[in-house]
Amino acid sequence: MKSKKLEEGGSTGKAACLARNSNTKNIILKMSPDEVVYEQSTPILTSEGLYSTMKVVNVTEDTEVTCKAHFNNNTVKALPEKKAEEPVTRTSNRVCNSTETSAQGTKLERVNMLSMAVLGLRVLLAKSIAFNTLMSIKVFLF
Repeated sequence: MKSKKLEEGGSTGKAACLARNSNTKNIILKMSPDEVVYEQSTPILTSEGLYSTMKVVNVTEDTEVTCKAHFNNNTVKALPEKKAEEPVTRTSNRVCNSTETSAQGTKLERVNMLSMAVLGLRVLLAKSIAFNTLMSIKVFLF
């Protein structure tokens, strides 16, 4: 994927190569321009148990970009590049806003209430065991 906007007054931009949902952690990305801007040191493990990695390089305006992924003695060439869409911002509706305070507050309040209920039941159990032990000792000794 190439960046839509070029840097100020220049003809250079950035191109990214993304490998998603791989079964193996041993993924190596190779791109035709060698001027690496960013490369992940190790692939990231996703929630599905698969691996993802990416690499970003600087490119000039009319540079042909190729991206290849090497893993398990296989080589996969990337699909044709696309122009980047508008940058995703925090206010965009395409981003999952999991830190919304209203939902988080309700969930946190429920967890606190359950924790306090469990603590109360433990204290009640400990008191009843102590009381029963004292009463048993009293019966057997006196």
